[in-house]
Amino acid sequence: MLNIEYFVQTFCISILTLKTSYKLVNFFEEDSKINFKEILAVILINIVNMLLNTISSSIISLIVLVASISIIFSKKFNKKIGYSGIIVVISFSINYITYMLSATLCYVLVKIFNISNRAEILIGIISIYIIIIYLVSNMKKIRKGITFLKSNESLVLLTLNISSILVLALIIFGNVDLIAKRSLFIYIIIFSILMFITIQKSLQLYYKQKILIQDLNETKAELESKKKEIEELEKENLEYSKTSHSIAHKQKLLEYKLKELLLKNEFAEDMDIKDEINNLTKEIRTKTLEIELAKTNINKIDDILKYMQSECIKEKIDFQLQLNGNIHYMINNCISEEELQILLADHIKNAIIAIKHTDNINKSILVRLGLIEGIYSVYIYDSGIEFNTETLVKLGKEPASTHLDEGGTGMGFMNTFDTLKKHKASMCIDEFNKPSKDNFTKVIKIIFDGKGEYKVVTYRYEEIKKVDINNEIKIIDKMDT
Repeated sequence: MLNIEYFVQTFCISILTLKTSYKLVNFFEEDSKINFKEILAVILINIVNMLLNTISSSIISLIVLVASISIIFSKKFNKKIGYSGIIVVISFSINYITYMLSATLCYVLVKIFNISNRAEILIGIISIYIIIIYLVSNMKKIRKGITFLKSNESLVLLTLNISSILVLALIIFGNVDLIAKRSLFIYIIIFSILMFITIQKSLQLYYKQKILIQDLNETKAELESKKKEIEELEKENLEYSKTSHSIAHKQKLLEYKLKELLLKNEFAEDMDIKDEINNLTKEIRTKTLEIELAKTNINKIDDILKYMQSECIKEKIDFQLQLNGNIHYMINNCISEEELQILLADHIKNAIIAIKHTDNINKSILVRLGLIEGIYSVYIYDSGIEFNTETLVKLGKEPASTHLDEGGTGMGFMNTFDTLKKHKASMCIDEFNKPSKDNFTKVIKIIFDGKGEYKVVTYRYEEIKKVDINNEIKIIDKMDT
């Protein structure tokens, strides 16, 4: 083959190799075009490659060609030369094999039409080659790049191996003189070393993935364990609610009987009934006091929780606490000790006020603190009345409270929103349903997820939407969840 023919052939393969490399990874679609400087660089590279091919073997010139194109790719996308080399080798193998296929198809056409002009044959090969590459690169599945070439190292290495084998096989078996030379043995050794390194890297990746899967399974098992623990606590809460429900009925019955006896002046029996009521009241108080709170071992947090429990006991409200995860980690990484103390005090106090205004027999507050659904959070459930719609819209913007006459200033939520903003935490007010006789009605979730969102999940979607005319808060219909 004449030098000019060799130059045209390698230049076309080089340009389309570079273009294919850009298409394979498609980092920046707007930068995937080849500019004039890159075309000039490819021309110079191929002139050097042509000279090398005349004084050394084709494999040496091939290595220089691929390395040079890798440098262009690396500079364009600011990627490491190793990664760039892998992508260019894969791209080169695609183009080299396509060129060989084009030559075969052109050979068939040459025989059919009896073409003997070398220039016409070369133009035919290059034309078929460009058409095939264009059609393949614009296929729907690879139009925007091949995903695993950007992220999956093991598949990249496997593809590199296959590509290298195909290219070397085509070069070796297409060159009879090379097979006869002893230098082939040296190339086989070099290729074997590369294969060994690739296999070693693949095994390392395999074991890393295996360890990761093991860690994920252990985490999943731990989450299942915590889920069962929560279910047990919920069952205990249900049993206690049933007991409170039955005691409340007994208390009302005894009060009715006392009134009836007072009207009849039956003082002796009246005293017995009073004693029975007192005993029943003590029973209710005792049951509440029996619940000893779990300890965070953080003095300020334990103190505020104990104090809020005592406030609940005064109002005959059942107060429960669930701890998950490492609370020390939480106050060191998510929220300060003092901020968490104030946040708990504000929202538990609000829950107590809400419960005082409900007919719900199950007067309960549940505080969940720590790792919830994989994220450090504070959940405060209560069985009180829902928020006023105007209050929901004003929260965090101005002091707003549903019960200003009972000590509610609205400053608790102002402080909360300052804390949320500081730590990029999110708040969700989730209303379960209308206040009823024996269940929780809402939960305030403060989640340290780095999103800084405020949303309301409610059964009163249309009602709140009418008040929030400026769409200032994210409202989610309970029916859609």
